[in-house]
Amino acid sequence: MAEALTQDWAARDLNANQRPPCGSLGVYNAFSRANPACPIGYIVMEYIDAPDCDEGDDQLVARAVQTLICIQGPSSAPGPVGGGRVIHNFSTEWTSAITYYTVKKLQEHMNGLFKYMGDTRRVDVEADAPDGLRLCPCDITPGNFKKYRDGTVVALDFHATCFLPPSFFAVAMEKVMGIFAWKVSNLVSYPKSNDVAAMVAASYVLVPYGKNDIGQLDRFSFYLD
Repeated sequence: MAEALTQDWAARDLNANQRPPCGSLGVYNAFSRANPACPIGYIVMEYIDAPDCDEGDDQLVARAVQTLICIQGPSSAPGPVGGGRVIHNFSTEWTSAITYYTVKKLQEHMNGLFKYMGDTRRVDVEADAPDGLRLCPCDITPGNFKKYRDGTVVALDFHATCFLPPSFFAVAMEKVMGIFAWKVSNLVSYPKSNDVAAMVAASYVLVPYGKNDIGQLDRFSFYLD
């Protein structure tokens, strides 16, 4: 399971590099069971006796998120550890239509959206990641974090967390929903690429169609230069 592999990678990095004030729970096992609608995944992780964060813990969670976005990915392929579709609020329903095996393919899709709409703008997310991909947590809600009395915060839910060029975190923060996530977004320092506004605009191109394959190179190659 991609989520379990991503969580385990983050936990190992946080523990190895002693990155306070954030931690993540180590994964002992992960498995799935058949279901008529779709397989249901289960993650067996370390247990901690600590309460969930609440709406007043925006500063604690912001410090944890600041740490999380510094974690470097294990490969140059966008997405979760082990490969898979990108889960990010750039996409309609948050899940990309395909797996991007390179940042170039992700960039081609975004620029394909502009070409499809007759927009002259283009983005260069390859140039945004000269030092590799970074963890991009998108689902910032209090229940996805636990807190110790000493102020350490533990990240729990890695479903909407992938490795992407750093500018994608800026996009996620531009598109946050909810007061808590908005407060956290204003407390975290992160790179703000010149392409962010265009990336957000490309994201909204998908909304009227309700699907994420618009502008994809293999579907609309005749629209591309």
